[in-house]
Amino acid sequence: MKKQILSILFALSTLSLTSCEDVINLEGIINSESLLIVDGSVTTVPENQVITLTQSQDYFSSKPVLPILGATVTITDNEGKVFEFKDLQNNGKYVWKPSANIPAIGVVGKTYTLKIVANGETYQAISELKRVPVIDSIAYQFDEARFNQRDDDKNKPKEGYDAQFYARDFTGIGDCYRIIPYKNGKALELSNTVSIAYDAAIQKSNGAADGIVFSLPVRGSISPELYLEKDTIKVELRSITEGHYNFWNQARSEINNGGLFSRPAANIPTNVVNINPNSTKKAAGWFGTSAVSFSQTVVDAKKAQVGLR
Repeated sequence: MKKQILSILFALSTLSLTSCEDVINLEGIINSESLLIVDGSVTTVPENQVITLTQSQDYFSSKPVLPILGATVTITDNEGKVFEFKDLQNNGKYVWKPSANIPAIGVVGKTYTLKIVANGETYQAISELKRVPVIDSIAYQFDEARFNQRDDDKNKPKEGYDAQFYARDFTGIGDCYRIIPYKNGKALELSNTVSIAYDAAIQKSNGAADGIVFSLPVRGSISPELYLEKDTIKVELRSITEGHYNFWNQARSEINNGGLFSRPAANIPTNVVNINPNSTKKAAGWFGTSAVSFSQTVVDAKKAQVGLR
């Protein structure tokens, strides 16, 4: 999540809209109590791991998002190994760097506890690192852009290559995933098009999508816009917990909730809690854990397929 998304999520979580005719208490929104916003994950990738801490703002504030400085941030695995995160640039981004002895924090099957001590309060979040399948391949075909792939203001291609990735969900109900596509090294994921899957489908299916190849809506989610010849397509498949799936599902619903027939807003869940049950200082956001698999290809017109389904 980018800081803009976090600001949106906070604003949505504090609104109490019930219909287009209801009266909104703007004073309550403007004077809403500040929250600690947590954004970060532990992964199996041997790279810097970052936990970003910011302070929520009033709904109508136009000021830059304020970082939380001077916090103590640690992650402890279920075997008692402690990883310290440092704010190296004094910007609220707390970083753990890999070493030759410990190239990555994340290990499938382990449980991780995030502990944050900030402004006299102690917060905690717990997450298990789940398994992730291997991406078998990426395929693409030449096509015209669909309505949801067009954006003239951003000069998105009106024709090009529509891509899909292929992977098979594990047997066993409840595996959840987040899919992040990249075009020439830049992530294509937007706040309103976050791609997630429950087993092999977009939504929970009571086992109907368990253990099969990802469904077409999941596979095709790597093309929020078309690719051009010689573009590099990269797909990142991340395991997430069911709680993290519910977080993204609700966040996406709230961001896209609008118009004449919008439904009542709902709070977006968080797994970050203040260990003092009597404290009024709360938190929002999510601490996640992910195993990650990657695949990438360069678009070659000679390798384009026909009739992908």
